[in-house]
Amino acid sequence: MSASQVDQKRALNKLKHDLEPFRTAIVGAYGVLTWEKQYYAGVVFGSISVLYLTLWYLDLSLITLVSLLGLMTILMDYVFPTVSRLVFGNINWDGDQEAKFEDVCSQVCSIKANLAVWYDYLFKERKSTVFVIIISIGLLGLAWIGAIINNLLLMYLATLLIAMWPGLQDKDVFKAIIQKASKIINEKIQCGKRKLQ
Repeated sequence: MSASQVDQKRALNKLKHDLEPFRTAIVGAYGVLTWEKQYYAGVVFGSISVLYLTLWYLDLSLITLVSLLGLMTILMDYVFPTVSRLVFGNINWDGDQEAKFEDVCSQVCSIKANLAVWYDYLFKERKSTVFVIIISIGLLGLAWIGAIINNLLLMYLATLLIAMWPGLQDKDVFKAIIQKASKIINEKIQCGKRKLQ
């Protein structure tokens, strides 16, 4: 094993140890986000929609919203391990659940490693002028979109995309869309060739 593989294994084991009190919730959330049951997609969509509808209705200031989110996070971090031991303590932890937990932990470690690589690339390496121009144009485009479209709507759409992404990937929705689109394009091309003959 190389030094980087040993470091990755050590980081994975540390993450698994740190997330141990939350493993039942993590495995449950993994099942919901990957749509193990058909109605989970509707549950994810509906819960995010209700959350953002509530935020829209309350119309909280940014400082109030951040303070309340921080308070809820701290309370959940303090209360959840105790409550989960009481509620889920008698449930047997089997190999399938452990495999799901390890899969989630390895995905989180992979995301952390990719973010570290991107951080090093974006902020520590010297960039070419073309790179700076392209990134500047992209960021200006995003700023323009943020100026003309409501920010809460943009956050709602971004949250939906992020929350639905694991299920969309797990159910091969993108692959099916690409196959259907390529089939339609091929039919149009064949139809055009026949008309030319």
